[in-house]
Amino acid sequence: MLQCRPAQEFSFGPRALKDALLSTDPALRQLYTSTFSPAERLFLAEAYNPRRTFFRTLLIHTAFDWLLSRPEAPEDFETFHAALAPRKQSLARKHIYLQPIDLSEGPAGGALLDHLRSCTEAFFLGLQVRCLPSVAAASIHCSSRPSQDSDRLQLHTDGILSFLKSSKPGDALCVLGLTLSDLYPREAWTFTFGTFLPGHEVGVCSFARFSGESLQQGPSTPDLAPEAPLQDRGRTVCFSALGMVQCCKVTCHELCHLLGLGNCRWLRCLMQGTLSLDEALRRPPDLCPICLRKLQHILGFKLVDRYKTVHLDARGGGDAAWAGGRGAVRVGGHPALQRGLGPVRRERLGAWQRPVRAPVPGRLEPRLPRGPGAGA
Repeated sequence: MLQCRPAQEFSFGPRALKDALLSTDPALRQLYTSTFSPAERLFLAEAYNPRRTFFRTLLIHTAFDWLLSRPEAPEDFETFHAALAPRKQSLARKHIYLQPIDLSEGPAGGALLDHLRSCTEAFFLGLQVRCLPSVAAASIHCSSRPSQDSDRLQLHTDGILSFLKSSKPGDALCVLGLTLSDLYPREAWTFTFGTFLPGHEVGVCSFARFSGESLQQGPSTPDLAPEAPLQDRGRTVCFSALGMVQCCKVTCHELCHLLGLGNCRWLRCLMQGTLSLDEALRRPPDLCPICLRKLQHILGFKLVDRYKTVHLDARGGGDAAWAGGRGAVRVGGHPALQRGLGPVRRERLGAWQRPVRAPVPGRLEPRLPRGPGAGA
């Protein structure tokens, strides 16, 4: 008889989390104080509050989870800041380009692209998002193969990334390819949700596993009505509200990589890596405080302004598009943000983080790296 073991917490201590957010460098600590208001700092301090209720500790569900399968040093703000310096010139550009690949530009495809453009402009407040005309995968000349776990045709990411690099608009901060086709980065991999080309600010992500038929095979997904169908290589693909939020999440995740953010191992965060549909569904739709500080350093927004914008986008596109059906917490209820939210403070700002549950049995204490290249 199979026995289900409870999930284990993967938790850093308050001191490690505080140093990851503020840094141990006096200059970066001073930058933190001068950048954020007292109310914003109170909100961000939830990262290292042992009794936090707005940002959750990471959980390990299986031995094959990304946290265990891809050991790497966690990226704190100081490490991020040091790596960002050579990229300052490119960050002066203000346009994100979305490049549809084999994605219908009819009413249904246009609605999906409009939704993605709207949610990414809210997420990356201060940047403009533009959608390029769709291109056929056949014109890119990328390799393909039959999927190992379905009847889908998979596209190799190298050919797509080379095409995006060569066709990147001159005023582009970054370009992200969007496709309904499944992707694989190398022969040994079954699939990937997305990948990018380091140093060139181009990437690609796939929505293939977020369609209605795929999500029905996922873990305890709610029964949500499908949206208008899209055509992918002669097949009809439908997205429910839950599927749409997964499309938004993977899009924003890959765009964060293109702006310089690495994967996150500190708290529950959009920048967690995923190796399965189960992990992708569990990944929250927004950033932990450490990654939020990184994004704010790049774009310069006020936290309250960004939460307001995402809230208004969620209301315009339907709260279900951000909720993902998994018990969102009301960030507007935090005392530090209530002062600035004005008339929207009592309403839900999309689905940011889920409240902390009761402590679970077992805890893994990750080790901080002792030097360059050390594992987590």
